[in-house]
Amino acid sequence: RLHLLNQGKSWIGHPILRYRIEPRDHMSTTFLMLSFDKGEATTTGKMLRLCPVLGGGIAIVNFFLCIIITKATDVDTGGLDFPYISDTGREGAAYFVFMILTIISFPFQIVTYTLNHHRLNVLRNKVTAGTGFNIARWAALCWGVIGSVGLVLLTSVNTLMDADLHLYSAYVCVVGITLFMCITTSLIARARALAADDVREQLVPRKLWLVKSVVTCFASFFFVIYLPVGLAILCEWDQDPVTKLYDYRNCLETHKLRASCQHLFVWTTLFYLVTLYRT
Repeated sequence: RLHLLNQGKSWIGHPILRYRIEPRDHMSTTFLMLSFDKGEATTTGKMLRLCPVLGGGIAIVNFFLCIIITKATDVDTGGLDFPYISDTGREGAAYFVFMILTIISFPFQIVTYTLNHHRLNVLRNKVTAGTGFNIARWAALCWGVIGSVGLVLLTSVNTLMDADLHLYSAYVCVVGITLFMCITTSLIARARALAADDVREQLVPRKLWLVKSVVTCFASFFFVIYLPVGLAILCEWDQDPVTKLYDYRNCLETHKLRASCQHLFVWTTLFYLVTLYRT
């Protein structure tokens, strides 16, 4: 922004205008927003706000459909009444539903991470946060994208195609999304702490901050039970050499715990993604 300071004339009579350059927030210089301060979003901005709802909503519908198809077609789930997500989208119609809907939701998730990245930059400028805040918001963006890429990969390559690639893709997806949530929530809390009292509620509403904090805590808890703790207490399970299907009956109770925590983790993370609509 250019602000006119004063107006004068040169020694030969030509007018001289002196301006001061005032930086603008990055978000307000893009096509996404007309004015962040007034909350006047463009039509394009309002449409882009639907990306978190679509990115998370399509994924939620996807997982529910796969569970329904698995139960309806009597797919072998290794003895688990409430199976791992990987087993619900492993074969038949469920595989194509799992893969196609994940690919459809992928671009919406990437746009959501990008919008969140810009929103954190607005907060950084408003509260004059330091370099660490800026580095962390880039890390949140990178981990979110990595998590979504892992999700697409694990749905495209099922356990019958390449069990190891599917497994490690799942780990990348879970770790990436967890770090995205934790970093984003931490930055929001930091911005709220640095904000002046008169603008704190406008920049970071308390109720929204509490919701994100609670969801992040629950998702982190389910993540710990599912991966580090779950793998530590897990005993070996069998795989049929012909069908390549897993039988979890040798360690049934542990697998029930891990499968339940996996589902709870997925639901909480997708809900977190949808809450980004508010910001």
